[in-house]
Amino acid sequence: MNCEFKVIVTAVRVALTLLASTTLMTAHAQQVANTDTDADTNVKKVIITGSNIKTVDSETASPVQIIKREDITRQGVTNVSDLIANLSSSTNPNNPNSGLTDIAGNNTFAPGSSSASLRNLGEQSTLVLVNGRRIATYGFANFTDVFSNVDTIPIDAIDRVEVLKSGASAIYGSDAVAGVINIITRTNYQGVDVSADRTSSLQSHTFNTNKASITAGFGDLNEDGFNVMVNADFFKRDSVNWNGLINYTNQSLTASSADFGQFSGYSNPGNILDGANTQPRPGCAPNLITNGLCTWDRYSGTQVVPESDRQNYYASGTFNLGGGTQAFAEALLSKSKTYYSSRNDTFGSSPTPIIWANPTTGQPLTFNYLGLPATSPINPTGDAGAGLLYRFTDVPNINNIDGTQFRVLGGLRGSVGSYEWETAAGITQSKVTSAQQGGAFSSSGFISEIGDYNNFNPNVINPNVGAYTANDPNFFNQPNGYHLGGGNSPAVLNTLFPVFSNTGKTQAEFVDAKINGPLYTLPAGPVYFNLGGELRHESMNLGVSQNLQDGDIVGYGISTASASRNIESLYSELNVPVIKDMELSPALRLDKYPEISTHFSPKIGWRFKVADSLLLRATYEQGFRAPNLVESATSLKTAFAPGIADPLRCAQASALANDLGNAGNSAVISAKQQQVIQNECSNSIPEAVLNNPNLKPETSKSFSFGLVFEPVKGYSTSLDYWHIDRSNTIGLPSAQQVITNAASGVATPGSNVNRAPFNPNGDQTFSANDGLLGGQNDFTKYGVTAGPILNMSQSLENISEQSTSGVDIALKATQSIGTWGKLSGVLDGTYTISYYDTSISTASENLVGQYGFPHMVANFTAIWDFQSFSNSLRYNYTGGYDSQQGQSDTTWSIAGCASSGFSATQCRVASNRTTDYALSYTGIKNLALGLNIINIFQQKAAPDFRAFGQDGLFPPNTQDAMGRMLRLSLNYKFK
Repeated sequence: MNCEFKVIVTAVRVALTLLASTTLMTAHAQQVANTDTDADTNVKKVIITGSNIKTVDSETASPVQIIKREDITRQGVTNVSDLIANLSSSTNPNNPNSGLTDIAGNNTFAPGSSSASLRNLGEQSTLVLVNGRRIATYGFANFTDVFSNVDTIPIDAIDRVEVLKSGASAIYGSDAVAGVINIITRTNYQGVDVSADRTSSLQSHTFNTNKASITAGFGDLNEDGFNVMVNADFFKRDSVNWNGLINYTNQSLTASSADFGQFSGYSNPGNILDGANTQPRPGCAPNLITNGLCTWDRYSGTQVVPESDRQNYYASGTFNLGGGTQAFAEALLSKSKTYYSSRNDTFGSSPTPIIWANPTTGQPLTFNYLGLPATSPINPTGDAGAGLLYRFTDVPNINNIDGTQFRVLGGLRGSVGSYEWETAAGITQSKVTSAQQGGAFSSSGFISEIGDYNNFNPNVINPNVGAYTANDPNFFNQPNGYHLGGGNSPAVLNTLFPVFSNTGKTQAEFVDAKINGPLYTLPAGPVYFNLGGELRHESMNLGVSQNLQDGDIVGYGISTASASRNIESLYSELNVPVIKDMELSPALRLDKYPEISTHFSPKIGWRFKVADSLLLRATYEQGFRAPNLVESATSLKTAFAPGIADPLRCAQASALANDLGNAGNSAVISAKQQQVIQNECSNSIPEAVLNNPNLKPETSKSFSFGLVFEPVKGYSTSLDYWHIDRSNTIGLPSAQQVITNAASGVATPGSNVNRAPFNPNGDQTFSANDGLLGGQNDFTKYGVTAGPILNMSQSLENISEQSTSGVDIALKATQSIGTWGKLSGVLDGTYTISYYDTSISTASENLVGQYGFPHMVANFTAIWDFQSFSNSLRYNYTGGYDSQQGQSDTTWSIAGCASSGFSATQCRVASNRTTDYALSYTGIKNLALGLNIINIFQQKAAPDFRAFGQDGLFPPNTQDAMGRMLRLSLNYKFK
């Protein structure tokens, strides 16, 4: 133990003493005898998430939602990510701070995973625990976010899920700013049970998911002195493509797009474009020729959900060693494979190139789409620059994600007199590989198998197509290269489309210890304490294949990191009975991260049972989140900043484009106009994102107060107000803002914008002798004095402030109806009052009610238990919101929508409602049969024109395509 950590240990001892002394200063304290005052009762104390002190009451000072095993079954979910998504406190999927899902993860930095996000504060502000301890963080970071993959937790091993809806940094650590999801597994289980279920769409008979599991438990802890439980969970989801499903899309959505449902002109064997000479290439099936073009069904090659195979294993063992001491161990292992497929890559003649960057040098790279030479044998028009539209259907576009994750721990727990102690040590690890082929050319492979895309005359454009002409007469016609239409060897295809890969590995080793018990006795009862600490070493390594590192894969960036650190923490907590039925629960945590000063996170909770029917409660906490290893340690990400307008050249380019328009209406002028605007007003700038070792921790302040009211036994409701403020949120300023600042001479901290030297004789946009405008000097006329932007870099910064507040409401009711059984009702609702985020809009603008921020999310379940049957109806509601996200988002304001042809109604996402039904039958010995009908009334999703777009091709969500879903399940228990 180093010197600094010894200082921390001493400090927490002093803090604990002061904390207790301050609370008890007016009381006559005396030491408690070595007898627990609850020892004579038969009520067992348990630990509820949000505290490390055992209690007999599940209603603590912090609001905690408990989802029991039977509740999970009623929801019809087959994995933990779907269960979390059903929480009213979960972040809306359209929110910029929503969590990941493995279904939509293909175009993210962390494919093959699902995360959790509460309170709109992002996935790395929600802590996921299994039995009160951390699991591995996912092997990939989602750009800069580090999180736990909840898909690795076997759902059939779960006894209950406890959701702490307020911050808990003082209890659990820095990444619990928004809340904690603690997954509790079964304990002291005996017997063997097997279960299986299948889910499928009753509408399309697709969206098939199959799951099977076996759970076995041996030994009774109380009678045999030991218990061992093992669980194996197998999950299989079929891949689904959009073809055959588009007719189920809400017609009010698709009526706005003339392109919806249409086939693509990018096809195989392709099309030759040349004005009146446009024609399909030989070999196109007659039924695929539409409007003179050979077409391809883009919907058959576009995935709705990816195929997934998961194997999750869990094992636990507890052994009585005598003298009140137990040994325990847990092992969690997950192996997953996710198979993403996308549309095949295309080639299309265009003056607009692909721009990316060489990660090694930082220099921009450009891929140019070229037209065919006049002498090319595959160009029947005889015109130079005739365009080619082509799809490489002989190379599938696939991305295979292979992940392995485990957590192994062992420990001891016991008691000495009235004091209980526990210690454990363990290791967690996540390894992921992403291997992709198709979807992107190899730059060197394209030059080798098709031709040099940089070999063209930039002053010659085909007037009918607007494409530059390749100088290579064998462009797309290399004797030993790629052949249009097929018949290519694996060697050629692998050279043109090589596999490129990303690898990720995170690992943490930890040891922890805690002790709790009575500390003093007050007139109102005993004071209980908990004191604990943890040492953790964590590491992360992100790597890429050499072809990505060299910038050889056209249009792709990289994500790399290599770092490790030690984290030391101590925490203390008290439970103080001030007067009868009133308790205070102060807590304090100390965390020490490298290069960051020791951080203190205090918390205090208040709980007052006014009467048997009324409980009041409140909490206040200060929390923090330390920068993760991607943000603060050595890492690099290269990507693109799209849609950039150059402040020093865009206005001049717009004036040039306007003058070109006034000069004529030829295809050459039109192509030049497009290129001018693309280059200077809507460009994609290569961007490098760097870590920042000088980042400050994010800090937060949160408080809650509420009540629990049970006027009649069996009828209870809770109402809790919550408020969270977060400062110094880590992120990136917008690339446009960085470039605008640099143009005005104000450098954004941590950023750098590189421009090419001003060169009137070699500019990409302007000309010193513009032949299309009578030989004029563009530089002189429009006042161009700066060269074009080459690339930019940014380091992560503390850039924004966030604040959110709302009210949680819960209701539980149970009523016996005699011989007809029992009726129950459960309500889970969250009404978000405010959300402010300076990274999205101004600090004074409440974003709730705008895109991705509904006011109300709720669900209500009505249950009727009768003899061997249990029936339930669950009603799900998500409130509507405007399509605009912040006043600066003028595109989706009412005026912006009108200019794009959308009505005021279409400029808003209406509220969404679905109803689910569940039935279970246990009338056969040892057998339980279940049926779930999800979205029983087959309600359509609220049309989202923002997500669909003005010329949308694919529905923005799967609710319409899935329609009514059926889940059948069975469980058999062997005695």
